[in-house]
Amino acid sequence: MTEWFYARGGQQSGPVTMEQLAEMARSGGLHPTNDLVWTSTMKDWMPAGQVAGVFPMVNSPLASATGASNPYAASQSSLTEQPMDAGLGVDEIIHGSEPIDVGACVKRGFELTKREFGTIILVGLVYFGVSMGVGFVFGLLQGVYGVVAGQSGAAQSQTVPIALTVVTQLVTQVLSIFLQLGLCRVGLNLVSGKTASVGMLFGEGHKLLRTIGASIIFGFAVVIGLVLLVFPGIYIAIRYGQYMNAIVDRDLGIMDAFAYSSSITTNNRVSLFLLYLLCMAIIIAGMLACGVGLIFAAPVAWLGMMVSYRWMQYGHRAALDHPGTLTPMLRSPQI
Repeated sequence: MTEWFYARGGQQSGPVTMEQLAEMARSGGLHPTNDLVWTSTMKDWMPAGQVAGVFPMVNSPLASATGASNPYAASQSSLTEQPMDAGLGVDEIIHGSEPIDVGACVKRGFELTKREFGTIILVGLVYFGVSMGVGFVFGLLQGVYGVVAGQSGAAQSQTVPIALTVVTQLVTQVLSIFLQLGLCRVGLNLVSGKTASVGMLFGEGHKLLRTIGASIIFGFAVVIGLVLLVFPGIYIAIRYGQYMNAIVDRDLGIMDAFAYSSSITTNNRVSLFLLYLLCMAIIIAGMLACGVGLIFAAPVAWLGMMVSYRWMQYGHRAALDHPGTLTPMLRSPQI
């Protein structure tokens, strides 16, 4: 008897028989396009409605799955007509058609952290090493200036210290955005089953200027929203907060990145808020473990957020591997 497996909301279940799958389909427990099925004779997972015998052929769900109601069909909007990231083996869903599962995103983040822990630690060490190194250099310059001015016996002008402080803050912020761009690329590659390396931290510099502009606009909008009774600021942060991922992932301009973020977060904003809270709780738990737990907790939270971005693009397949492998389903098996 052939054993079948099915996946719903990023969770794999089975084995079951074809008769059980058909019964689930009749009772409404299996969706023809959102849920996937697989057996050992199949190369990859397929939507349940595309497998003969699961759903009755009369009024085939494939007919209704074509067009605007199909979450696996590419959206016709200009936002989803951008070239798909090279190496991804799935099509983008209609935004908002498959809301993220908070628990599944965090679970996937946990799995990927265990799987890629060495790479994550190495990237993290370089990230914080560069950040602290630059801060140390500017701190040293300020200290040297103070010593020299003190030894000269002259009255210290406040102009130079203030200028050094301003320059330090500017350089630190620009460097932070530069490294965050690289970190986005690393995270997107990890959740998509593509190669990730330390060098990628420094490979997104050509997107720096537009990201600085977007960050300034985003920051002002969030601050103004927070002043206006807090809730508007939270809403703006959630709705448009995927702009940096969009810039890195799809090479969008400032306004297109905001528009794309607004689009993919449709029907996902409450879930994203809950995911943020859960990730904060995970990080706090890591801090309580004498800080050592952060080494594992921070990557879990970070990758959980990256999985949620891919989920909003490609549905719950973002949290699945190809059957019998450790290769994320987002990666084409031919690559």
